[in-house]
Amino acid sequence: MVKSHQSYVAHVCHQQDAPCGRVQSLEAHLHNVATLTETFASKAGQPSAGRLVGLLHDFGKYSKEFQCYILSAAGCIRPGEPNYRDPVANKGRINHSFAGGQYLWRRLRGNVYKQSVAQMLALCVLSHHSGLKDCITPERENAFVDNYMERSEEKTHHDQCARVCDPPLSTEIEELISDALVLEVMGGLKKISARVGARLPKNASTEENKANENSRDFQQSLMVRFLLSCLVDADRTDSAEFEDPALQKLRAAVPHRPWDVLVPRLEAALAAKTPQHPIDHLRRDISAHCARRASDDQGIFTLTVPTGGGKTLASLRFALLHAQKHELDRVIYVIPYTSIIDQNAAVARNILEQGETPGSIVLEHHANVLPDKDTDDADAGKRWAMLAENWDAPVVFTTMVQFLESLFGSGSGHARRMHNLARSVIVFDEVQTLPVRCLHMFCNAVEFLVGQCGATALLCTATQPRLGGVPDPLLGSLPLGPDREIMPDVPRSFRELRRTDFFDHCQKRMRAEAVAALAQEELRLSGSCLVVCNTKKMAEKLYALCPAREGLARYYLSTNLCPAHRMEKLDAMRKDLDEGRSVLCISTQLIECGVDISFRSVIRLAAGLDSILQAAGRCNRHGEGTPGRVHVVRVDGDEENLARLQDIKDGRDIFLDVIRLNFAEMLQNSQYDLTLPQLTDAYFEHYFCRRADVMSYAVGTGGNTLLSMLGSNRCVTVGEKSLFPLLGQSFGTAAKDFKAIDSAATSILVPYGEGERIIADLCSADILYKKKALLRKAQRYSVNVFPNIKAALDKGKALYPIQDSGMYALQKSFYCPEMGVVMQPVPQAGCSFS
Repeated sequence: MVKSHQSYVAHVCHQQDAPCGRVQSLEAHLHNVATLTETFASKAGQPSAGRLVGLLHDFGKYSKEFQCYILSAAGCIRPGEPNYRDPVANKGRINHSFAGGQYLWRRLRGNVYKQSVAQMLALCVLSHHSGLKDCITPERENAFVDNYMERSEEKTHHDQCARVCDPPLSTEIEELISDALVLEVMGGLKKISARVGARLPKNASTEENKANENSRDFQQSLMVRFLLSCLVDADRTDSAEFEDPALQKLRAAVPHRPWDVLVPRLEAALAAKTPQHPIDHLRRDISAHCARRASDDQGIFTLTVPTGGGKTLASLRFALLHAQKHELDRVIYVIPYTSIIDQNAAVARNILEQGETPGSIVLEHHANVLPDKDTDDADAGKRWAMLAENWDAPVVFTTMVQFLESLFGSGSGHARRMHNLARSVIVFDEVQTLPVRCLHMFCNAVEFLVGQCGATALLCTATQPRLGGVPDPLLGSLPLGPDREIMPDVPRSFRELRRTDFFDHCQKRMRAEAVAALAQEELRLSGSCLVVCNTKKMAEKLYALCPAREGLARYYLSTNLCPAHRMEKLDAMRKDLDEGRSVLCISTQLIECGVDISFRSVIRLAAGLDSILQAAGRCNRHGEGTPGRVHVVRVDGDEENLARLQDIKDGRDIFLDVIRLNFAEMLQNSQYDLTLPQLTDAYFEHYFCRRADVMSYAVGTGGNTLLSMLGSNRCVTVGEKSLFPLLGQSFGTAAKDFKAIDSAATSILVPYGEGERIIADLCSADILYKKKALLRKAQRYSVNVFPNIKAALDKGKALYPIQDSGMYALQKSFYCPEMGVVMQPVPQAGCSFS
């Protein structure tokens, strides 16, 4: 057993030629993690805090209980021998996280500033496996003090660990616990307080002061999560590299700030583009403006460009040049839909990766992505998994869901990525799709990342939501003055890039049959037509009303089709359009935002102005010939039920009752030009006012919000006061309540293409790592269904369980090659919808 301080063990890796396996000493692990955490935390000016939490995170492993457990698990102590601990029975039961937190709390006792620093750092240490824990619970219990810091020696082994800790480690810890540490951490909080406080008007009301304090406290909570992120990534990185030393070489091979290589590649690709259409000259002008503004100081920028304006390459040009100018670490694209990520990441990869290891420059991270299956590189899958865990690549494409989860999601896995948002250019593509209930939280987070962590943010869209002018701005808004816009004359760019004529049919309601007849007429006149609906039910009905005929390529798109199926349909549709075939597509709104496809005509069922303009962006995308035709139609209420789609209903009503009526003269004078930026400004002003009551992410029925739970948390604090600089947040409860997408849907696997084989393999796989690899592949062949649909499928015996995993697969007869998931079994040759 353990004889001296040199024998304490952090990890054991089993090896056949070593009876007790390969051992990593506890002292080595703590020093390795401390060095990494210090490096990561320095991006926000907190190197000493980072180093200290790294040294103390596994302090509890010095206990006799843990050492007996890990040596028993390694086979060094055998059953029946003294000190043997059953490794199965004791897995996860020996607490090794709380001792380090208690050590910090007890050594930094003193004034409120020392207590604040001790609390912030101790919370990171004791939460590094679970995700941040509640400081005060919704039941008003002071969990941090009463449950964590006062937990007994029998359960945390604090005193024992302090006695036997390696002397060099103990000395370094004592040196770090100093006034300099307190000044460092409190300096960060002072910076937050000053930045947020600068927004407060003179003679502010009590409510305005409370709102401002909540934003300050919310950003303090982000600082704690940032430190946790640094610690979690450092801990997992060192542990993984001990288990598999090859990972260290793979990570070292990832280029660091390769901007001097990537910028010339992009510039060469842009210079080689020969204008094919008049619109290409306008796209080149937009790109030039992005290049000029890239030399600006860091901050928050907007790029308001009409659909089809070349935003993808223009924003990439800004991001790479800006990262080069300011020596930033990476570029992160945050995109709403996976279909757009596939498209935009392919564009970036084709330009930026020239002979490098696949995925080492451009990383895609979202639910449906897989490592490049065409590569011969045996390490591709391992490399992708390693980089995706923490976004450690020069250019990253991810989703808004993943971004929000990294900031607010539960567990430590999501939080691990957060620190790599620091010192990055973060490009928010189609920012208007931000879930409205997350608006105040999002604004506080972006302000924190830019103001505290050295990031730059770029908000890109054709329909800029003006996040600087939201209701209750002190709860969370962005400092967006006119100088923040990259384009010098936004109205002019919209005038010059107008490629469509709009036709308003909303004076009277139409039946579905009339909409179908309009689509048929547009096909006859234009040759291709896209119809975008608000609901799947309406899309299915219109698809059935537009029968198949010879010479017509007819498509249906909705989330009833799995992602792989949708991508194949989009590729086939583009091919048909490029070859001049007659094409009709009936789709839900999934096609309207950022998808690179062009029809001669578009019919959009009435919705919010942003949705109408995004749908119009799929019309005459390259400005060829005569203007495209975009029809906005209003259907009978019994044809389209939006009762459960409040965001869509509110947006539609504002378009119908405010934009069309209040701006009738402006529309008439502009030949009904819905792209006028004044209309977009007015639309979002009314929309945000109508939705102001949900922008703080309400939870439960008592009026509480996640914005408050992660801020001042007045619902549970004594006297309903801010505890700043102490923490009173309900971190753990808020994380459990947070969902980037509000959906009660169940994900089912469908037997489309490779999905059929994946389902069969999952049903037979009994080894965990094989199941994990299969589940990653299965995400491309899954469909989310709501409870009523799942109940109907259950009733029809369409679903069957996959072993005891809690997952379900769909019977093949309930997946239609045209429509995806259907309620009645269909012959596989086709569906009876025409």
